[in-house]
Amino acid sequence: MAMPALPFVTAFYAALTGILCVILSAMVIRQRFRRRISLGDGGDAEMGRMTRVFGNFAEYAALVLVLLALLEICHGSRTLVHALGIAFILSRLAHAFGLARTTAVNPGRAAGIVVTLLVILVASIALLVIVGRKIFA
Repeated sequence: MAMPALPFVTAFYAALTGILCVILSAMVIRQRFRRRISLGDGGDAEMGRMTRVFGNFAEYAALVLVLLALLEICHGSRTLVHALGIAFILSRLAHAFGLARTTAVNPGRAAGIVVTLLVILVASIALLVIVGRKIFA
């Protein structure tokens, strides 16, 4: 059996995701210092919104990176992995900055979640096709 490919493309997007994680964390920390809130949101709506910016990012990042890595390891299209990685990073940026500005629905926030869910769906379907061909052949 051939050795699986190392997921270098996914590693690139994981690194970008890590940088985005640090940036979003810094935004939350900055808000904590400004509002003098050590834990939770202290009943402050703006602090609550900033913690959701990071929380929403964290809820999707791990799943998407696992899907991308599996897709790459299972010999999925490198172009597809790049397209999904780019779409994920851009969607999370759009969502984070949309939500950081207001809790109201706005184009950045809406596009961010729609594209994130599409990335998950496309990666999942691609994996099912690739794996289905191997295990049901």
